Amino acid sequence: MIRKALLTCSLLGLYTLALAQNYKEDSYKSWSDGPLTQEDFTSRHLASTLQDVAGELKWTITFKPVTDKIGNLRYSHFSTETRMDKLRSWMDPDHFLPWSLDYFQSEFDMVETYRRKLQAEMNSNPLDVKDIQDYYDRMLTSAGEALQQETDLGRDATAVARYSVKYKEELAALPEDDQVSEPEFCKSLLGEHIYFGYLCEIYGAPVSSGVGPAHGLNMGLAYPIRNVYLGLDMSMERPGALKQDGFYHDDKIDYDWRKGVKCNAGQINLLIGYNILDRPHIALRPIGGIGVSFLDQHSDIKNGNNSFVNSETSGLRLQAGMEIAWKLWRTLGITTAGGGYSETCLVFKAYGAHTQFDGLGETWSLNLGVAWDWGAWLLKHSKTVTL
Repeated sequence: MIRKALLTCSLLGLYTLALAQNYKEDSYKSWSDGPLTQEDFTSRHLASTLQDVAGELKWTITFKPVTDKIGNLRYSHFSTETRMDKLRSWMDPDHFLPWSLDYFQSEFDMVETYRRKLQAEMNSNPLDVKDIQDYYDRMLTSAGEALQQETDLGRDATAVARYSVKYKEELAALPEDDQVSEPEFCKSLLGEHIYFGYLCEIYGAPVSSGVGPAHGLNMGLAYPIRNVYLGLDMSMERPGALKQDGFYHDDKIDYDWRKGVKCNAGQINLLIGYNILDRPHIALRPIGGIGVSFLDQHSDIKNGNNSFVNSETSGLRLQAGMEIAWKLWRTLGITTAGGGYSETCLVFKAYGAHTQFDGLGETWSLNLGVAWDWGAWLLKHSKTVTL
């Protein structure tokens, strides 16, 4: 019984919220809904102390976050709309003149004119939303005062007709909805990438005589500074079982690596690269690095705590190659406080490496990999807006 009562109350609450939301939306009228009518205004019979004013139009320009898809870019920004508040807008039938509705429509057209200019300016300079909004707020205040003064608050029929024509002509010259295109934006100096994926390392002689190709997990962090790419790269790989006895003798623990015992491999590298191509769908960068490679195998020698001693050989590693980043999607988000940009990529890697393994000698290897990469930047003002 209690559950049914709670469920009933919840449903009633949701229904009430839905009605309240619909009522709120019904109390507004958008400029795009058509010309104003007397029914859009609340009727009030007021005393003549208001200087025989026919009424008042209450309007607002709303800012609504929207997301547009432009190619592989998801662009979140602000969309504007001119609305009148039908609950707060009023008219006095005792003082309503034949041209009073034209006066209110002229004021509504004036707001829509500046809204379209505001929207076009925000589309061109999305990071300057606050400055642009402040500018057009002042412009609208000034234009509204001029409209009221020159029309004598709507009582001068000639001035009302002049303003009606003026704003209709301006609206006809302005597109109602600007085509949203990818805006110009400037990323912050420093960004950050994080990636993880798969790497295969194919060894050359003499390592290839005892170890097959190593497959494993590749991960890392990278910090692009403008077009320069700095990174820390790590891999953990499994080349499989050793192909021959005596491939490597560990002098430290006097142990010969045995055929059939599985090996591990890995590497840690400091990378540096440079974006020679950076387009909306692809980036290309040659990359080089320095680090350490290692090979290890579990021995049958036990230490004091009865665990097996690990036998390892390592050496200095130098590598150079190329990375191709295929940008699956990009995200650009604009807020009044700034914005952010990110890229989600599939990165294909191919490079050669030279390693000097202790006890084995120098060897070359071919490295092939693919990684899921996510990078992000803050945005900064790219230029000064002149309004």
